[in-house]
Amino acid sequence: MTTTTTAPMPELAGATHRRIRVGDLSMHVAEAGRGRPVLLLHGSPQHWFEWRRVVPELAGDHRLHMPDLRGAGWSESPRHGFDVDSQLHDVLGLLDALGGEPPVLVTHDYSAFLGWRIAFDHPDRIAGLVALGSPHPWTRPTGAMLTQLWRVWFQPVLATPGVGAWSARTGKQRIVRYMLDWQRETFDEAEREAFLAVWREPEKARGLSAIYRRLILPGMAAMSRGAWDGRHLALPTRIVLAGEDPVLTEATLGPWRGTAADLRISTARGSGHYIANDRPDAVADAVKELTGLID
Repeated sequence: MTTTTTAPMPELAGATHRRIRVGDLSMHVAEAGRGRPVLLLHGSPQHWFEWRRVVPELAGDHRLHMPDLRGAGWSESPRHGFDVDSQLHDVLGLLDALGGEPPVLVTHDYSAFLGWRIAFDHPDRIAGLVALGSPHPWTRPTGAMLTQLWRVWFQPVLATPGVGAWSARTGKQRIVRYMLDWQRETFDEAEREAFLAVWREPEKARGLSAIYRRLILPGMAAMSRGAWDGRHLALPTRIVLAGEDPVLTEATLGPWRGTAADLRISTARGSGHYIANDRPDAVADAVKELTGLID
């Protein structure tokens, strides 16, 4: 069974919506603004609405494309295809459909695994990369990181077949609420509900579980094994960390085990994990810096 969602679409001034067929997937894409193209890929447990506060910062001179990834938001949730290769194929297919000049790519949370794949293996498809809340691609787990792993206890729970989907959609959705609020209560109730509503549907909850099982946990394992060691990152890249994130800090990322033409790491002070919500200006500044290099 393939399904989208009956949850109400959040409203955002200036945004339009369309569906784009990418292989076996009907993908929902929200769009706003005019100018230099920017492709924004959300994290978990969010969807395109993650970028609502970034839109006013960028829409004046950027064309923003904000898709829902496979299984999330108003894109379809098929029975398969939640691994990184399949979702990479989705994003590359979306770039084909959008056409035009290569966009700056913005990722957050699990979409960073897709961002690094594109940056290393398909650098001609994007003009630059902004990775929010992401370690650099040569990071290894450090002792400081490991002491904080208890905070992400929800990941193996969500990845467990059956249990993960059930926990995401039932009762008061405590596991998803924890994910949204685990560092700080950054969302108001209406914003929180916009993200919670989608995961109440069984097929969507099953997709969320599959994302953790097939993409997030394997992606973390691959990075810890040095998947990108020795690789050269040719694209201009900006990593923006959250100032209140106890796990990922500039000090705990460790040494580079590859080379980069133009990689800079900064910290958005006063921000928790959801940087686009807490510090949309920091996201916009990183994007404008890269588009400035292009111009």
